[in-house]
Amino acid sequence: MNRQKLIAISVFILSIVLSTVFFVFQDFFRESKSLGLLGLFIINFVSNASFFISAPAIISVFAAGDLYSPILVAVVSSFGAACGDSLSFVLGFSGRHVFNKKLEKHLWFKVLEDFFKSHGFFLLFIFSFFPNPFFDSFGIIAGIFHYPLKKFLMIIFIGRLLRYFLVAKFGSLI
Repeated sequence: MNRQKLIAISVFILSIVLSTVFFVFQDFFRESKSLGLLGLFIINFVSNASFFISAPAIISVFAAGDLYSPILVAVVSSFGAACGDSLSFVLGFSGRHVFNKKLEKHLWFKVLEDFFKSHGFFLLFIFSFFPNPFFDSFGIIAGIFHYPLKKFLMIIFIGRLLRYFLVAKFGSLI
């Protein structure tokens, strides 16, 4: 087995293990709210790094909006979310090497890759702004198509920043 496939399999196994750990110890991560802004970062990191847990992130941002400045809540939450979403990106990036080289030469693969590279900014922004359960797949797709990691993280951060600011602001008003 070559090194690239071993890395891809390792990242896949790591993501499954982390998701399982986050699911099993979800009560511990719910209690991390008492850690303040650090807890907010942890909750958003875990919610976005895991394929199983997503609801606590929005709830924690909403609640924190009443305790802290909504912009501070949005920045901390967005940073945690972007860091967590990087796991799905890395999974896709390392997983591309699992594909057969012949598959990468197919026309449909090239068309999808070109489409994502030209419209990926818009797609990633929209899907990171609006809550949806399928966002992890966009991180994987961005990784498979070798979308630039810095650009991916910047887009995710901005989309989540706007979303979390609105949620935190709404939480501060109630």
